[in-house]
This record gives sequence, C-alpha cells and structure tokens, in this order.
Amino acid sequence: LILPECMKLLPLYISCVLKSDAISGGSDMTIDDRAFVMYAVNVMDIPNSVVYFYPRLIPLHDIDLDSSDIPLPVRCSAEKLRDDGAYLLDNGIHMFLWFGMGLAPEWVQAVFGVPTSAQINTDDTKLPDLDNPLSQRIRELIAIVRLERHRFMRLTLVRQRDKMEMLMKHFLVEDRGMDGTASYVDFLCHMHKEIRSILS
Repeated sequence: LILPECMKLLPLYISCVLKSDAISGGSDMTIDDRAFVMYAVNVMDIPNSVVYFYPRLIPLHDIDLDSSDIPLPVRCSAEKLRDDGAYLLDNGIHMFLWFGMGLAPEWVQAVFGVPTSAQINTDDTKLPDLDNPLSQRIRELIAIVRLERHRFMRLTLVRQRDKMEMLMKHFLVEDRGMDGTASYVDFLCHMHKEIRSILS
C-alpha cells in the first residue's frame, strides 16, 4: 500500500482507533468503564490521544544510565517482547511494567531487590526505593512518563505468562485482538484489497 509521506501512519491510527475501548469496547467492559474511557478520550489533547491510541512500549533492560532521555519505544507488538527483557507500556490511562522470565538476575536484584523474576511481587504498585543507579534511573523514568500525562497512572507489574499478561496484551495494538479483531498487517492487507477492488 503506497501512500504519501504525510499519510503513511493513517492506516495504523485508523486500525488503532477501531480497536480502542473508546470505540469498540469489549463485552468484558462495564458501562462505567466504557463511559470513563469515552470521556477521557474526548478531553485529551493531541499528544495524549496519540499515546492512548498507539501506546508507547519502552525497553528498560538496556537503559542508558548516563542519559536522562526516555529510551526510544519499540513497535507495540508482542513479538517485540523479549524473554530477557523488561518494558514499560504507557497509554496515558494505564501503565504496565512487563518483565520476562529470562530477565538478568542482576537487573532484577537492582530494580526489585529480589534474586529472580519469579520472586517479584506483582501485587506491588511501585518499585522499591533501592540505592543503586539502575533503580534510581528506572524510577526517574516512570516519574517522567507520569508527568507527561494529565492523570496519575498506577503502575501494574506484569510477569511473563502470568494472568495479568492477557490484560496488558490488549494494549499491544499491532497484534490480533483477543476478540478476533484484525492485526495491523491484516488490516493493511484488507485495505489494499478493498482499494484494488474499487480501482478495478
């Protein structure tokens, strides 16, 4: 599908809008949750709405301790989640810290204060205040991301293959939805087919 430079992201955002809770909402959403999301989207400015429809997925496992910048996000897809990685997902309303079971024990110890990923308490909603550069950098980054948003985002810890992973994966908008909605690649193929059909 060939588009002008200024429109290259249009199909992606159309796909994301159609899959969003504000538009489609799932059968598992309560009326109150749906109303809240619809209201929240209506009052969002452009930067916040962009992140809401296409969440940021920020890798944390290779973070530069000498930089104060937010690491470059990766594509919002489960195939980008490495078993030995840790990622912060932010959509302006929810914030998840996903960590793989193969995450380096040194990283886990420095950030969570326990030896392995299996021992991290996923009921915690904040990181322990540990006196080391990596812990300080991760906590500072989370604080910076929160300051960019209009509402406070509670941190949810998600261990690979735990039940909460399904909730987080709902926000990986390039993937096929759990309700059967098309992935971004499938959506592009569908659009291309429809355009060819119209032109012929």
